[in-house]
Amino acid sequence: MSDVQIRINEMHKEIQVALKKRKDLAQVIKDAFLGRKEYQDLTEELNKLRARRKEIETGLRQEYSSEFNDLDDVKLDIKDMKTVLSDLMWNELLKNNSIEVVDEYENHYVPQVMVTLHKDK
Repeated sequence: MSDVQIRINEMHKEIQVALKKRKDLAQVIKDAFLGRKEYQDLTEELNKLRARRKEIETGLRQEYSSEFNDLDDVKLDIKDMKTVLSDLMWNELLKNNSIEVVDEYENHYVPQVMVTLHKDK
């Protein structure tokens, strides 16, 4: 195993320890909040307000159903276009070609690549 691979494994373990600590601290804080009556009362009131907001949103969705459908279509189109753009940029990067996009305001954009770990199945 290379030095880099060893360091990757060590850093992964450190991250896992920090994540466990974060989870434990979050639970302590959550328990402290739940121990306060005022917090529980406010949470109840918030839930009632959220339910009312949901009723209003449902009514608006029915009233403006075509606009909401159009919005969903546009969101899906944007997601698809971003996927195609990402694929095109990856192909160019793998060919060692540089990429830069300039918008109408002369803003320059370059690719940003980040690698993360996912659990192997």
